[in-house]
Amino acid sequence: MSDPADPNAVIDALAPLLGLEIADEDRAGVATHLATAARLYALVEAVAIPDAEEPAAIFTPAPIGEGVT
Repeated sequence: MSDPADPNAVIDALAPLLGLEIADEDRAGVATHLATAARLYALVEAVAIPDAEEPAAIFTPAPIGEGVT
């Protein structure tokens, strides 16, 4: 795989390994979703979480606009 950030390279490399046949008319949609997933992954990875931080036992999201620091 030449560029791991290139969704088409990901499709070319992984679809055969997973036994997937992606039709030509579906390829653009799959590439779009892979690019979106890569952007979301980058956002999560950009957050610095100390190793000592304990995982939440129960996730309770704050209402929009509240609890954001």
